Amino acid sequence: MSKITVEEASQNLQAILEQVAKGQEVSLWQEGRVVARVVPPLTNEEWLAKRDKSRASIKLKGEPISQTVIRLRQEERY
Repeated sequence: MSKITVEEASQNLQAILEQVAKGQEVSLWQEGRVVARVVPPLTNEEWLAKRDKSRASIKLKGEPISQTVIRLRQEERY
């Protein structure tokens, strides 16, 4: 990962984008701390895998909302 200052980034944006296009990450520093990271985009396969992992981590509690709506509608009638 390359580390450059924000000032250098503003002067060399094209070179930074070329580095990122080749798969490298670039971190932008200002006043001794990281303020941003420029990273290459995920491929479709990587994005789908990340999405699936995120979805799998969600644990649902209670009844499905469709059953809740049906139950509440039936309770209204009586």
